[in-house]
Amino acid sequence: MKTSHILLALLTIITLSGMVATDVLLKQQYDKLDWSDPYQDFDHRALPAAKHLVIEAAPISEIIVEPSKDSAQAMMWPNMANSFRTRKQGDTLFVTFTMNYEGESRNPHDDIVYPLAPGLVLRLPDLQSLRIKNGRLTIRQFTPQQLAVSLQNTRLITDKLTVDGPFRLTSSQNSFAVLGADHYKSLATIVQDSSGVRLNDSEVDNFTKQVSPKAEVQLRGKALKWLK
Repeated sequence: MKTSHILLALLTIITLSGMVATDVLLKQQYDKLDWSDPYQDFDHRALPAAKHLVIEAAPISEIIVEPSKDSAQAMMWPNMANSFRTRKQGDTLFVTFTMNYEGESRNPHDDIVYPLAPGLVLRLPDLQSLRIKNGRLTIRQFTPQQLAVSLQNTRLITDKLTVDGPFRLTSSQNSFAVLGADHYKSLATIVQDSSGVRLNDSEVDNFTKQVSPKAEVQLRGKALKWLK
């Protein structure tokens, strides 16, 4: 066999071996992917346990707060990770996620139809109160015994939220809250200035409200029983 043929055969064998090795490595990486986790590409950081949450945000990405079975953790889009800051005082966790936003002030009422693309996900074993400023927030799947939420220039969306005791919701500084098909034992809402609250097929056993002259409360679906 000519030397050139031998070299060609060796080159072919080496190329095929490399392709097989690459395929094996790619399959191993593919098998490691958790397709049930939509945040697998996010940066993950451990959080201290806290019952109360205070967030300073920016109206350019969604902050999602959802329950965790064990430890608290934060997941954030890698390009936004440098803006994430926390500090803990007692049972309160303070979170800053402003991304140095200096753009025009966005009206929370303009973002009530759909959530924004997620930028930060907070998974917490427990949540009793939350206060947020300048954010776009989704709270979902929590089942606390009681909950207090305060919004300042913020849009809130809830999803599958069940509160077995008192739920106190305060909307101020042009905020808007869209409460989904949740269940609340007792909802007390304070709607200030030109803020708004929409009960979108929410099931509420007891409902009280304090509404300023320029504010609005919208009732839909099951919540229409409170129309008076």
